[in-house]
Amino acid sequence: MSKPIKCILVVEDDRAVRDFIVAFLKNGGFPNVVTAGNAEEALYHMFKDAGLEIELALVDLVLPNASGLALIRKVRSAKSLKRRNLPMVVLTSRTDTETYQAAVRRGMQGYLMKPVSADFLISTVKKVLAQRSIGHSPEAAESNTARKK
Repeated sequence: MSKPIKCILVVEDDRAVRDFIVAFLKNGGFPNVVTAGNAEEALYHMFKDAGLEIELALVDLVLPNASGLALIRKVRSAKSLKRRNLPMVVLTSRTDTETYQAAVRRGMQGYLMKPVSADFLISTVKKVLAQRSIGHSPEAAESNTARKK
């Protein structure tokens, strides 16, 4: 059996936005990008696609049939510690404080507002992946946020 491909998962229902994000990532040095247009596709890639090792998920909050927050909640409640600790960054046009706080409570490592610039997207992805490599988990991010309150 071959080794799984390390990649970034982009969960975005708007094809044009998804294509821009993928192009930004590939031009920014991340050639392996997998996409999902809804939560069901994303869950398949995260939990059932043995050919992938998802290192980071960029998740839109407004998705067909399930919200991005519902998707995040499912991932965070997974039995597998590896899956539960998957670094996730919100990608949204929502600007309200409640949505931001809900994302933070679920252990998001980033919150990007659309439209996002290529430079800011790439710097956020690099920062989150660097934190992962030194052992920062979503639980640690959540407890650090809680301490700041």
